[in-house]
Amino acid sequence: MMLLAAATTPPTKPHLPAQTVTSDFAPVAITVTSSSLSSDAAAEGASPSVPAAVSEGGVSNRGPTAVVGPDRKLLLPLSGVLLDGRGSTDDRGVVSFHWDVVSGPLGLKMDGVDQAVATATGLQVGRYTFRLTVSDQEGATDSTLLTVHVQEAATRPPVAHASGSHTLTLPDNAIVLQGSVTDGDQTKIQYQWVRDSQSPAAGDVLYGSDTQSTLFLANLVEGTYLFQLRVTDAQGRSSIATATVEVQPEPGGGQEVELEMLVPVSQVSLSQRDTVVRQLAALLHVLDTDVNVRALQGHSHLSTVLRFSVRGSPAPLSGSTLVHQLRNQLLGEKSDFLLFRVLRVDTVCESKVTEVKGQDNGPGSSRPASLQTVLEVLKFKIKAAGNKHRYSLKVVVLPLVKI
Repeated sequence: MMLLAAATTPPTKPHLPAQTVTSDFAPVAITVTSSSLSSDAAAEGASPSVPAAVSEGGVSNRGPTAVVGPDRKLLLPLSGVLLDGRGSTDDRGVVSFHWDVVSGPLGLKMDGVDQAVATATGLQVGRYTFRLTVSDQEGATDSTLLTVHVQEAATRPPVAHASGSHTLTLPDNAIVLQGSVTDGDQTKIQYQWVRDSQSPAAGDVLYGSDTQSTLFLANLVEGTYLFQLRVTDAQGRSSIATATVEVQPEPGGGQEVELEMLVPVSQVSLSQRDTVVRQLAALLHVLDTDVNVRALQGHSHLSTVLRFSVRGSPAPLSGSTLVHQLRNQLLGEKSDFLLFRVLRVDTVCESKVTEVKGQDNGPGSSRPASLQTVLEVLKFKIKAAGNKHRYSLKVVVLPLVKI
């Protein structure tokens, strides 16, 4: 026969601060010498403490005390968390444990729910409430709650890297800039290369690479280029880095330009030469007096070469820069701008290399017209004739025989 003893006020559980755990499995076993629940915990479903009882032999049974440790804060990513109830006590020993989930996001999986230590996996961002119920040999029970807050781990913002400073010397006019990013949320990174407004306008971005990590550049001219790389991570945070490319002029002899025109040298008058000089000055946005004619000579019996340089401060303008500007205009949209049709625009260095590769006809010999020159002459004459005549062109290529 069991007799109930007068109810005694059970000791209250001390308030324990929340504990932050960053490891995958981080059990916390803190002994709490109380079996009562707060009014909030009782409202969430935990059982109240059981008053001490007196058995038939006159020995009192105080009932078990469920202990789960302090509330916890966890940071993703983590594979799971251990729920540790081994700190629970009873004067004759706890005989059973049971864990269940009171509230929390869906997708949680529990293992070992009837053991002192259970495992919870599949945690997501949110607030979970777990309940541990323990019982003793006399059937007395006690419950307590554990709250677990799961949060996203804080990441540092991204840091862009744009490969620093580079130097090119003409005629080398192409380069590859390698961008990268560290830190940040790299599940999705966006790249954007932007040329600084004070950089030379000449120069091409190849393959649409201005939205890739690697920027391919070609046809750069003398000057200093600044390219800004902006990287943006999956959370919308961005960072900027700058790459510098300094393009230096060709070492010596790179300032003169050769302009081959479709006109025999014997048919170019002084006034016509001066007209061509004024037209070149207008294209290059310089004064007429800045264009210094070095030579006017026949290139073949069909064409004439004008060799010139352009005065700048403190030194003459780079031949590569001049060639780039003139080729884009005279061999493109402004092919009819000059008094005579332009066949070729080169620096003197490029012209000399071409001459070395060709056949030497000896001093004073007349250089034969190239096939390109002949075709240009025919195209010019056909255009001038309009639709009044129809032409048939047959080209025969004969092998060269060395005598």
